[in-house]
Amino acid sequence: MKKICLPSPPMRKRRPGLRHPASKVGKLEEKLDGLVTLLRSATSGTPGILNVTSINSAVEELRPSSHGQSSGSSDGCFTFNRTLDTAPVVPNSAFTPAASSTSSSASASMNLPPLPHPDLEPSPEDAESYLIRFRTEFIKHLPFIVISPSMTAHQLRQESPFLWLSVMTVASTRSSQQIALSKEVRAIFGREAYLEGTRTIDLLLAVLTYATWDRRYGLDKPILTSLGQLAIAILYDLVLDKPSSSDPGLMLDYDLKDIRKPSRLSRPPTLEERRVLLGCFLLSSVPSFARRGESLRWTAYCDECVLVLEQEKEFPSDELLIQLVKLRLINEKVVGFPHSGAPEGGGSTRLSAILYLKSLQAQLRTFKSSFLTDLTDDKSLLLELYNTELCIHEIGFSHAPDLFTGQSNQRFECLFACLQALKSWINVFLSIPPAQYVGFSASIYAQLTRGLIDVWRLSTCEYPEWDRGLVRENLDVSMILGQIEKNFAQVKEAAGLDVGCLQGSDFFSIMASKTRSIRVSWDAITAPSTDLFDISSLDELGGFSTEFLDIWIP
Repeated sequence: MKKICLPSPPMRKRRPGLRHPASKVGKLEEKLDGLVTLLRSATSGTPGILNVTSINSAVEELRPSSHGQSSGSSDGCFTFNRTLDTAPVVPNSAFTPAASSTSSSASASMNLPPLPHPDLEPSPEDAESYLIRFRTEFIKHLPFIVISPSMTAHQLRQESPFLWLSVMTVASTRSSQQIALSKEVRAIFGREAYLEGTRTIDLLLAVLTYATWDRRYGLDKPILTSLGQLAIAILYDLVLDKPSSSDPGLMLDYDLKDIRKPSRLSRPPTLEERRVLLGCFLLSSVPSFARRGESLRWTAYCDECVLVLEQEKEFPSDELLIQLVKLRLINEKVVGFPHSGAPEGGGSTRLSAILYLKSLQAQLRTFKSSFLTDLTDDKSLLLELYNTELCIHEIGFSHAPDLFTGQSNQRFECLFACLQALKSWINVFLSIPPAQYVGFSASIYAQLTRGLIDVWRLSTCEYPEWDRGLVRENLDVSMILGQIEKNFAQVKEAAGLDVGCLQGSDFFSIMASKTRSIRVSWDAITAPSTDLFDISSLDELGGFSTEFLDIWIP
C-alpha cells in the first residue's frame, strides 16, 4: 500500500485509581461529626471547661491505624499535632502575672492544658472564693506573685490555666477535692514539663505556687526537691536568670539549633519576672535538715533584681519579698559553714569557723539595724529572722575537734543563742491565729521542724560547757507541743475547711494527731527522771528524732 510504517507513540497504561471503600469514608465522616458534636457541647456549657478525655479519645480514633505510617505519608492519613508556646510573650501588665503567658485570652484558650476531671471542677462560686482566699491569705506569707484584685477566676483560667489549676488546688477548702487535684497537678506537671516540653512563665508560676503551698505531696510522696529543681530548669530555659542580651553569637546558637528564641533576650525583664526569679531562689533554699539538691545559684543579676524591686516599690508586698531574700542569703552562707570538717581539720578549720561565725553575726546585726518599722510586726519575716539566727549558731552542735579550743565560752554562747532564738521563734509562731495556718509556706513548716529538732538537740547534747537544765528553765517542751497540737486542731473550724464533714481528713487534723503522738512519746521519755534526762533515755530520744523527721519533713 506504499505507506510508511511509523511506530505508534509510547503510551503509559493508566492504572485504575485507588479509592477508599465507601465504608471507610463513612466511618471517617462519623468520627468527624462526633468530634464536632463534642466541641459544640463543651462550648455550650460552662465556659472554659472541656471534657478532655472524650475529645482526646475521639482524636485518637482519627489517627492512622498502622504504626508504620508517618504523619507525612501520601496515603491521605493525617494526625493532630499540639503546638506549644515555648517562650513567654511580653506581659501586658506586671500587675497581672497571667498576662505574661499569652498575648490574649483567645490565644490562651487555644492552648489550654488538659483540665481535671469534671467531677473535680470547682463551681464558679467556689473558684472565685478560692482565688480570693489565695490572694488574701496565702500570698502575704511569700509574695513572689501578685494577682490583681480585679482579676476573676475565669480570667485567670483563660490567661494562665496552669497557675489557675495550682491556685484551685492549694486554696481548696474540701480535702477530697484537694487530694484529687494535687495528684492531677503532679501528672500535668510531668507531662507538660518532660513530655511536651512546655516552657512558659505560666507553668513556672504554677510549679512555684504548688510547691510552696500544697501539703498533700508531703503526705503522699516527697517531691519537694524535684519540684524545686523543675522550677529552676524552667527558669533557665526561659532565660529568666540572666539580663537581656543581644549577643549575635547567642542568637546564632538558637538559629543553628532551630530553637525558638525566648522573648526575654530581646527586651528588658519585667518586674514580674524579677519576682519569679527571687521566688525560685526562696523555694530552692528552704532551710530543712533533709535538704537535698542545690539552691538556685545567686548571681550579680539577682542582686540587680533586688535593687530594681527595691527602687520601684511597685507593690507594698515587694518590700517583704526583698527582706525575706536578704535573710535567706545570710542563711545560705551557713550551708557552706566550715564546722563539719574531717578530724584532721586542725587550727585552720577552727580559725576559719570562728571568723565565719563573727562575719555572719555582723551581717545579721546590720540587717536588724535596717529593719523597716512597717515590717516589725510581720510574722513571716520575724519567723525567718529568728530561724536565720538559729541556723547561724548551730555551729555550737559541731563535733569537729578543737573547734572551740582556747575559747571556753564560745560553744556555750552559741548554744544559748540557739535556745534564745528558738524561744523567740516559738513565741511568734504560737501568737499566730490558727486560721492563718492555711496560708503558711513550705518554708515556715520547715522552720517549725528544724526548731523542734533543735530543742531535742539542746536537751540531749552532753558538752561540758552546756547546762541542759537551761532548756527546762526556758522552754516547757510538753506544753509547747500541746499548744501546737491544739492550734492545728482548731484550723479546720477556724479556716472553714471541710464544712459539714466530721472526719479529720484535712492536713491540719492529721498534723494535730501526729503532734499528739510526739508529745506523748516526749512525756513518756522525760517523766520518770528527776533530772531533765538520764543516760538511759538518750537512745529512745534518738528514735524520737528519727520519727519526727519522718513525720514532718516533705
